[in-house]
Amino acid sequence: MDKINSLSLGEKLIGGGAVAMLVASLLDWWSVSESGFSFGASGWDSPGSIWSILAILMSVGLAAVTVLPKLTTIAMPALPESVTWGMVHGGGGALVIVLMLLKAWRISAVPVGGFGIGFFIAIVAAAAIAYGGYLLYSEEKKARA
Repeated sequence: MDKINSLSLGEKLIGGGAVAMLVASLLDWWSVSESGFSFGASGWDSPGSIWSILAILMSVGLAAVTVLPKLTTIAMPALPESVTWGMVHGGGGALVIVLMLLKAWRISAVPVGGFGIGFFIAIVAAAAIAYGGYLLYSEEKKARA
């Protein structure tokens, strides 16, 4: 528990956002109800499944490179001189938002049905991940100045 408490706010947001994204991926991101019948598709299904799958995997990957080195003895590899881990976190968080927007575009293009509860939870998770990435980038930038 002490290791979790030692995480910064940005690290907690990325880790928690990834867990929320995984849970949301199992819920309906798209749903339709007609004549008493309901059908839904999770984040792993169409429409636009490539965008949601990439967003889910990117979220888990960001959490892995952010939280695991703090909680375990795993060390992340050195990056090229022009790239920092803060840039990776900030850019990864922004990419998750872009992927979620692409998924929303594909869902809205379907003539029937609409957004399911899982999509809304995933949007909140993506926002948490993006803000966590921004915080980590800002902290690193401040430390280098």
